[in-house]
Amino acid sequence: MKIANVIRRFVFEEWGGTESAVWSLSKNFLQEGENAEILATTALCKCVCEEKSKLQIKRFDYFYPHLFLDKKRIFALDKKGGNPFSFQLYKYIINGGFDIVHSHTLGRVGKTAVVAARKLGVPSVLTFHGGYLDVPQSEVDMMKEPLKYRIGYGKLLEKFCSMPNDAVIEADGIICVGENEYEKMRSIYPDKKIAHIPNGVDVGRFSKIPVSDFRKEFSIPKDRKLILCVSRIDPQKNQLALLELLDALLKRGEDTHLALVGFITDNSYLQKINELAKTLNLSGRLTICNGLLPESDLLLSAYKSADVFALASIHEPFGIVALEAWASGIPVIASNVGGLGRLIENGKTGFLFQVNNTSSAVEAFYAAQSSKDEICQNAYKLCSEKYSWQAVAKQTLDFYRSLKK
Repeated sequence: MKIANVIRRFVFEEWGGTESAVWSLSKNFLQEGENAEILATTALCKCVCEEKSKLQIKRFDYFYPHLFLDKKRIFALDKKGGNPFSFQLYKYIINGGFDIVHSHTLGRVGKTAVVAARKLGVPSVLTFHGGYLDVPQSEVDMMKEPLKYRIGYGKLLEKFCSMPNDAVIEADGIICVGENEYEKMRSIYPDKKIAHIPNGVDVGRFSKIPVSDFRKEFSIPKDRKLILCVSRIDPQKNQLALLELLDALLKRGEDTHLALVGFITDNSYLQKINELAKTLNLSGRLTICNGLLPESDLLLSAYKSADVFALASIHEPFGIVALEAWASGIPVIASNVGGLGRLIENGKTGFLFQVNNTSSAVEAFYAAQSSKDEICQNAYKLCSEKYSWQAVAKQTLDFYRSLKK
């Protein structure tokens, strides 16, 4: 089976949950004896063709259908929220001999994948990694800011190219990584073939003892309790709430330190983080690492060095990083939103707290510390049995086959 895994952008230096899922899924397809390629635009990466871990990654020229877009605005769209056209991508798919066209993004790239699959006469699949049903309007408005006062002609172009108004309706199958989103999609599209297939984790990799020393690399004292967050530096991930947690713990006499590891998608939000750290006099207790490559040994060390993993997201469809923390053997505390509220069984595999509620987060921190061994054992067992990428890949391949009957 030849599989096209389509994504808006795929850049190792600009990593997120969707990229991690596409990368891991594609690698496991190869291990299952299938042929998979990753197809993306050249957004943030002009390398049109590369091979890593025996995987072919191909990128195609693109454009945003708006007049008077300068480089700064294009860069902002590339970072987050861009909705590009790529005629080259369409041409490659219809001539690529694919048996399945699987898009991990919506918008015009997702529509392109669906239209190309229809032209080829093969099944199309859309995976929802979040952002379809649960993104706050304020975040949507922020992503559209670079297009403000620009003249758009996207709808006319979509109509000319016979693109569907809704790629979901036209796709042959839908995969939801989050259980909440799956239930909502089932109610909206009762006649559509929809599967709930969660994301996974490479348990063996995150169980390894790293060579690197994260604390030494960033001069974090060994005796401090380290709170780690691995996620994009972005308002959605709500790292400001973790600064409030750090401040509250220090005022209680806890010798704590916060490490934020993640690629920056919003520089203005990074500035807010630094400003709040300065206001609260936390600069000496805060480490910000502008992302680590997905297969970095230092990333493994970051997890292994932590005492608690914390994720304070405002909305989150799943949360692959929680699985990585589980596989690394550290307790997880997270905001009770979206897929996180379903993924984590409160009091058994981690502890949930209310969004932007510092006292609730403090309670979760202490609960995680007091029952660390039991929580970590339960979580490790769960991710080993249910969330391995090998199991996820097999479920996905079975779903593909069900569409071809």
